[in-house]
Amino acid sequence: MVDVGNDAPWLRPTVELLARSDRGVIDEHGRVPWRDIVGQATDLAAELIRTPPHGWVVPADCSVRSLVGLVATGLATPAPRWVLGDPARWGTGRTVRDLVWEAGAQSAPPTEVDGPTYATATSGSTGEPRLLFGRPHALPDAVRLYTQGMPEYERAEVFAACSSLDFAAAFYVVMLPALLLGRDLLLFRPHQWRLAARHLADRPGICLAAPALATMAAGAAPTGARYDRTSFVPAGGGLTPERARRISAGLPGCRFLTMLGSTETGLLTVRRAVDATNNVGTPLPGKQVWLEDIGPDGVGMLWTRGPDTRFAAVGGRTRARPDGAVSAGDLVRPAPDGTGYLLEGRVDELIKVDGVTVYPATVTAAVRALPGVTDARVSVDRTGPVDRITVLAVGDVGEEQIRLACAELPSPVVPAQVLIRASTEAAFNDRGKALL
Repeated sequence: MVDVGNDAPWLRPTVELLARSDRGVIDEHGRVPWRDIVGQATDLAAELIRTPPHGWVVPADCSVRSLVGLVATGLATPAPRWVLGDPARWGTGRTVRDLVWEAGAQSAPPTEVDGPTYATATSGSTGEPRLLFGRPHALPDAVRLYTQGMPEYERAEVFAACSSLDFAAAFYVVMLPALLLGRDLLLFRPHQWRLAARHLADRPGICLAAPALATMAAGAAPTGARYDRTSFVPAGGGLTPERARRISAGLPGCRFLTMLGSTETGLLTVRRAVDATNNVGTPLPGKQVWLEDIGPDGVGMLWTRGPDTRFAAVGGRTRARPDGAVSAGDLVRPAPDGTGYLLEGRVDELIKVDGVTVYPATVTAAVRALPGVTDARVSVDRTGPVDRITVLAVGDVGEEQIRLACAELPSPVVPAQVLIRASTEAAFNDRGKALL
């Protein structure tokens, strides 16, 4: 049986801070102060005395009501289970004020898990939504981990997200710090970069967006505005030097904070340089990160433990152990210069070609390094007698250049198919991943 944990309201220690704060949630309609959100949430929490069998679903639609519902679940007594996601998928249809919905059996954690839990939905690599569960009372410790490990977080006055709030990066990297620290939370959509640029200008801040979407910031900045204190966090990876140049043209002076993490593990590593390698940086200060099962080629699997990790899943699985260790299956090798880890992919993405292991991240790094390429992806068809590799490149590049880059890898790769798409936003999904 998993430890039941605390059933007191997990947000109680933060209420006084939020009640005094003039900061709040900013969207296209203006700013709603945290104190007003707390007032609405307190009234709603009083109506949540009867907790449904499977808890509540809070909508993750980048609106103020999402924050009201979330704060209400954090103030309810006893602490309930809750899911941040789509009520139509995870709920029963019964709602309280159209702010929270009763959760259905499909959103319950595994039967051996007891006590308060929270979950966010993730599509993972399959596109089929699933839930991953953690303990809500660990969330303040997760924010302390980030603020103590990254000065950019301690200094930030505004946290901005161009993403659904149930996306793990938006939940951990932006929404939680803004809420628990009482800072501004800016929620905007890809066509609203002028709104984002106006509120980020000349302020210390964190901005999360998929690189493909962040390139749309060009021309959005007010005349003369600078973003030297803005740290741009690329959601979903894919930050290349070319993309960094285009983002910097839209947000002059901005810096970059690249992180490796997953819905299961939370943040693992941090890097501030942008180049064409697959270096994902060094472990987040204070976060336990280590390698296991290191092979002859020096590649091993990353494991971690910490307050931002998840321990259970629905519709999928986590690599979780009784001692709290969790892995998403990330495979890395130490960088030769000692500056961090080189990401080689995930264990469930490995490709075997003529008996030789091919690491997808090595292939994508080689293609992304080509002039004119803004992103790349690798997929594998395992339906035949041998794995067949497809390489997608987004940008201005030729097929022969791509095939040559693959042939010059330490373990040469011969793609069965090469796809090239123009460097347009139509080549990416709403979370910035290149579409095959």
